Amino acid sequence: MILAEQKNREGLAAIPAPDAATLRLWSLVLSAVAIPHVVGEAPDDYAIWVAPATIHAAQHQIFLYEEENRPQPDVQERYQDKGYFNPPTLLIMGLFVLFFLETGPWQDHSLWFARGAVNREAILSGHQWWRLVTALTLHADVVHLTGNVVLGGVIIHLLCKVLGTGLGWALIVMTGVSGNLLNVVLHRGQHLSVGFSTAVFGAVGLLCGLEMVRRRRWQGVLLALGAGLGLLAMLGTGGERVDLGAHFWGFVVGVAMGGVTSFGRQWAGGYPGFWLQAALFWSVLALVWQAWRHGLGFG
Repeated sequence: MILAEQKNREGLAAIPAPDAATLRLWSLVLSAVAIPHVVGEAPDDYAIWVAPATIHAAQHQIFLYEEENRPQPDVQERYQDKGYFNPPTLLIMGLFVLFFLETGPWQDHSLWFARGAVNREAILSGHQWWRLVTALTLHADVVHLTGNVVLGGVIIHLLCKVLGTGLGWALIVMTGVSGNLLNVVLHRGQHLSVGFSTAVFGAVGLLCGLEMVRRRRWQGVLLALGAGLGLLAMLGTGGERVDLGAHFWGFVVGVAMGGVTSFGRQWAGGYPGFWLQAALFWSVLALVWQAWRHGLGFG
């Protein structure tokens, strides 16, 4: 809707546009929602003039239009900084397989499981905190291992392509440890568990947290969160040995850490560079090594 007195701009407020094409689009937007306005006529007058009473409504409608039509970056460029190499995910998953060949499946008399599994009483009463880390490296059987290596490997590889290998693995282990800890603290009665799947669902949560911050709008937030919860429901709740609590808390912690990480990237202007990524990755390996040293040397 164009104001009848187009040449009389007394008492009107201006909304400047960057160019003539944008000016025409904004005019169509305001006409579609019946906000009266005047379009600048001079070659260098790229502005829309509206009554002061309607300027906030006009600005809001223009903002909604621009947000809805903002160009979306390619999937690989949404968060990723330049210069990252391909994460060595296949090599790391291979180390899980080799470690399983050493530890074998869960057996009560196995030293690995006796000293490394999540044990609620040992952690809370015996202060054996290393179990929160060592349990992530153990698997109950071949099926358990295969699921974490195959499915987890794909998810983790995608996450590390986004964050970088060092930051990615640091956050993955943090979500796994935090998920195990929350599950132990909130669990009633004695509780035993092993497996990397808590960290895998932490990685799913991290991706959801990153996507939620990127989308910002409620529709996008709910879409990302719903996708993550759907994956948790499909893959994290089946089977008699599945530790649903650990999966759930790993996912929740992952969502929170993903959101914080995305805001941190915006504040810092990018994810850590190569040397800090390398330092983070070797720190994760050192943490796992030290955790097992404490576990096997305990008692």
